[in-house]
Amino acid sequence: MATSVLLADFQYLTRQGISSLIKAMPGFELVKVIDSPEQLVELASATDPQMIVIDISDKDRELVPKLRELKESLTASFLVISNSQTRDSIQQMLAMGIKGILTKNCSEEEIVSGLRAVAQGNRFFCNNILDLVVDNPEEKDDCEPTNLSSREFEVLELITKGMTTAQIADELHLSVHTINSHRKNILKKLNLSSPAELIVYALETGLVRN
Repeated sequence: MATSVLLADFQYLTRQGISSLIKAMPGFELVKVIDSPEQLVELASATDPQMIVIDISDKDRELVPKLRELKESLTASFLVISNSQTRDSIQQMLAMGIKGILTKNCSEEEIVSGLRAVAQGNRFFCNNILDLVVDNPEEKDDCEPTNLSSREFEVLELITKGMTTAQIADELHLSVHTINSHRKNILKKLNLSSPAELIVYALETGLVRN
């Protein structure tokens, strides 16, 4: 059964582009397109889609309370497309429980991956968002201690930046086999089961630091 999607985008060009992309994706059905912020809550509530894709720009900050209202009243998954370059605004969305955040600089591949991940109930943050959050972590006094080695921290940081095993091996001048061993050890030590969980853990705990 196709995932029903409501798109709320208030800029003509991006609305047309994302609409076309969603319509072309197998397993997705675009059931509603909203082009006015004033209609957002009413139409989204009436449509009750499985997923809401919403464009929030820095100049449309009044949409944040509406997004929070929808998040609290609907069971839909949310994928936010944001042009924000501030860590505070991204953290605000994370605190709401938003599972997917993209920027307007994302490639088609990242947008498609984000749609599929969020539809499956997983989290997805594009590389721009990962860089923004991971590269400037807030200091935390209550950060849980870990027993990762310095090399494992290096590997972890590169994983959160979206680098593949081969790219990490090249960056650190190590073999792919060695990097795979480090990845397995990191997951085991942190009691995680997948690289996706590892990225989320690093983002939410501020584990990776410059």
